[in-house]
Amino acid sequence: MKIAIDLNDVIRDFSQNFLKYYLQGYNHEFKLDDFEFWSNDMRHVFNFTSDASYYDFVYNDYAFELFGKCGTCSRNTTTELNYWLEKTIEEIDCDEPIEVMFVSPMEYGLSIGNTCYFISKLGSKVREIYLPIESNDIWKRCDVLVTANPDLINNKPENKVVVKIETEYNQQSETQYTYPSFSSFINDVDLLEELANNNGKEQ
Repeated sequence: MKIAIDLNDVIRDFSQNFLKYYLQGYNHEFKLDDFEFWSNDMRHVFNFTSDASYYDFVYNDYAFELFGKCGTCSRNTTTELNYWLEKTIEEIDCDEPIEVMFVSPMEYGLSIGNTCYFISKLGSKVREIYLPIESNDIWKRCDVLVTANPDLINNKPENKVVVKIETEYNQQSETQYTYPSFSSFINDVDLLEELANNNGKEQ
């Protein structure tokens, strides 16, 4: 069984970090009254003068701050992740080994190297990193996907499992498995055992 972990808003605190640097480096006048992350597409959430200005901001001017320097979703994410990888998974009794990979769609230009830098800061032993051009290609590489991305959630193929990490922008996406945080997911050992014994197939 292969578990893919989507970085943004699961491990990497991307949305809040985007807001911080948008206010700091692009639009000081942006109003936060009644603000919410109603979409994971930041071009729709924030005001950019053009698609070109958006891509310059994200993938050139602030690529390091958004993708590399960015912190984790919680203070204990790194410690809990590595314990899960090195202890919890290894102790699961199942016929096939459990493999874990990191994934992140919509990576371009300077974001690619900076995402690799972010992953290096986690200090994990995950061997595989996949940064697809087409987001839904992720499903070809895994049995279970842990994500906050509503597009990936809504396009789950049959006989695959999606684990939703709740955010403001994915409340309308229905899933069998939903957790308020990545931490709550990896602490659910019973679910991991269930998925492993079913070889990542949805029941």
